[in-house]
Amino acid sequence: MKRFCLALLAPAALAACAASPDPESLSFDPFATENRATHDANLTIDRNAYRPAAIAYGKGVPEPLRRGVSNLENTWDSPGYVVQYMLQGRPELAGTAMMRFGVNTLFGFGGLIDLASELGMDYRDTNVDETLFRWGVPEGGYLVVPFGGPGTQRDWSGWVLDYALDPVQLFLPTAAGTALIAASGVDLLNDRYELDTTLDELFYQSEDSYTATRISYLQNMRARLKGGTGLDLLEDVYDDY
Repeated sequence: MKRFCLALLAPAALAACAASPDPESLSFDPFATENRATHDANLTIDRNAYRPAAIAYGKGVPEPLRRGVSNLENTWDSPGYVVQYMLQGRPELAGTAMMRFGVNTLFGFGGLIDLASELGMDYRDTNVDETLFRWGVPEGGYLVVPFGGPGTQRDWSGWVLDYALDPVQLFLPTAAGTALIAASGVDLLNDRYELDTTLDELFYQSEDSYTATRISYLQNMRARLKGGTGLDLLEDVYDDY
């Protein structure tokens, strides 16, 4: 019910944000005071818990097993991607996502092995945020969520809907859905481990880690939604600021 209520409130919040001046400017930061406090709290959690757990996971679990968990999550996210690609008016990508799901679940031990990529069906993720972007919904203000990190109002509203509209969570037995959520959590540790050098530079070696993180996130997010990769933008986080 909480997720449903948040989803209902999201359009009103986004409409209010659309009226704010220069929302596309990198200097637009309407929640800066609250965001900085949350960012600092999240860094404390990262430094004392999340990063050590990620390093332990990355060094303690063999790469093939870590990759298998990532493949499993990517495979079972595919039905949700099918829904979003159809809402975006991109049936070819929806078809590829469905074929990836079928190949990997049937012949890849439920998704642990990514056979689809070897057959030329490359993995590409999407979400409600991308759908809303293609529908012309503004991103709103930059928003840092406790334990969740950086995002925008559109992004976090989309995250709620990603879960609410996920066919896997709607139709799988509760135990199976819970197991997939756990796999997603474990895969987040792997992401933190693989990005350790980049994130450490961003979080702990920047003169102003909040501004560096905010601009890096916005540049990368906007580049990805426009069809780019955006990762190279992390090297110059103050570009055009």
